[in-house]
Amino acid sequence: MKDYSDWEPEYDYDNESPYLETANRPWLNFRPSNVPKSINFEPIPVHEFIRRSTSNFLNNVCVYYEPDDKKYTYREFLSFSDKVGNALFELGIKKGDAVGILTGNVPEFLFCCMGIMECGAAVTPINPLLKESDVIHIIREAGNINTVFVHKNNYKTIKKVMREVDLANVILLGADVAKEGTITFEEFIEGKPAKAPEVEIDPMNDLAALLFTGGTTGLPKGVMLTHNNLVADALSVLLSNGEPEEGEDPYGKTVVLSILPLCHTFGFEVVIISLFGAAMLVMFSSFNASKVLEAIEYYRVSNYIGVPVMFQMLINNSDFTKRDLSSLEEATSGSASLPPELAKKWEEVVGTKVGQGFGLTETSPVTHMPLKWMPEINSKSIGVPIIDTDAKIVNPETLEELKPNEIGELLLRGPQIMKGYWKHPEETKKTIVDGWLRTGDLARMDEKGYFYIEGRTKDIIKYKGYKVMPKEVEEKLFEHPAILEVGVVSAPDPEIGETIKAYVALKPEYKDKISENDIIEWSKERLAGYKYPRQVEFVNVLPRTTVGKIFRRKLRERAAK
Repeated sequence: MKDYSDWEPEYDYDNESPYLETANRPWLNFRPSNVPKSINFEPIPVHEFIRRSTSNFLNNVCVYYEPDDKKYTYREFLSFSDKVGNALFELGIKKGDAVGILTGNVPEFLFCCMGIMECGAAVTPINPLLKESDVIHIIREAGNINTVFVHKNNYKTIKKVMREVDLANVILLGADVAKEGTITFEEFIEGKPAKAPEVEIDPMNDLAALLFTGGTTGLPKGVMLTHNNLVADALSVLLSNGEPEEGEDPYGKTVVLSILPLCHTFGFEVVIISLFGAAMLVMFSSFNASKVLEAIEYYRVSNYIGVPVMFQMLINNSDFTKRDLSSLEEATSGSASLPPELAKKWEEVVGTKVGQGFGLTETSPVTHMPLKWMPEINSKSIGVPIIDTDAKIVNPETLEELKPNEIGELLLRGPQIMKGYWKHPEETKKTIVDGWLRTGDLARMDEKGYFYIEGRTKDIIKYKGYKVMPKEVEEKLFEHPAILEVGVVSAPDPEIGETIKAYVALKPEYKDKISENDIIEWSKERLAGYKYPRQVEFVNVLPRTTVGKIFRRKLRERAAK
């Protein structure tokens, strides 16, 4: 097996990245001298990439699991991971296979991920909030999963799944006693050596992860991510703000709140980055705003990373203005657009701006970040491309590049772009064109190089010949003092084809005190005549995807009925 003990990345400060179509990208005008233009490295498996760094911090705490008040050191992390790798290897799990992990955020998720990669298989996280029909689809669509790690809280789901698909091995996490058709995690790794199995990995071609998309526009598709995809993305994220100055080495010193779902690409890559940085992960089984605010204060967390619904819950929590949040130097929102009103409230209380990042499952996932060396942190922007990543806005029909501030489709290029869709070569050909990934997202870039997401091509509302972006309408409605959350979609109209409809969840104190027409009249005064919603419907909660995004497809289906 190849020895990576001397592995080191090389930072190139002289030559522009080979992934840049042109060196005249506007954001590069602001890039300081301590930010590499490109990162070169010998391809390395993800588990070796992590081990290369963490082996220097074996006695540091790797993860603190808050619900059980349990800590694991990096020595224990590597030991458990190696035992999992050997146990899977003995089962015959090999390259070309995938292994499922059906659980919420628990430390065993980390051990299982490392172990799966060590034996050459691909990690397939399965969201524990999915119904059994969706889990069945994923396992059948993969076709190469016969082993699944399942938390005891999700046993009912997997029991129903096993009636429809053949699973040879089900390993139960968090249980002292096995249930029907399972073996406990402790029984599975008992007696296994704490040394990684001897497996040769081709990092450029072998899959580290087979992640399934959220399925917001149809059934989930498998995204093939190689070891090189994930390592390249992690290095670019870590170095895009520049090499740390002497004496400011953050390795082994950072505390990261592990609150993003590990089953989702965003949380999955944040963990890889955190482990490589030998950070201490403070892990929660579920998001609790009060506990998160307490943890920020207690651990003096410097960088908070979340999704918009998490920011909303923190801001609306009574402890938000009571806790000492002065340690926070950065805050980044991802996965979906953060309403400006929330960003404004955060800045008023915390004193720092919330930057938005951007990425997709297909891009491992990060492509854009709010980088410190740009003129400002613009809360409405997703920032600029990270190292070795190019982005452009094109006409969706001709793929011709557009001028600054013109809205078109966002295209991406870089080493983090997926290998393709699992068993869907035609879909891959339509999505990756001449090395560029077509995102399906409508966006624009301003003169300085800041990018802004305007919506999905499928979300555009065509009202009387005008194209209306739901995001713009939502952001304005969010300023109404009575509105807690809002989702805007197209609704059928027998006379003009389609119209604009807003689904609104009111704050508790405003229920029964404001009408749908009040919302319409308020928005008339603040939006262009063709942009304000013609229909408003009050709901208790908005449907969301398993990662917290507003589920527009569900709203459109509801409007169609």
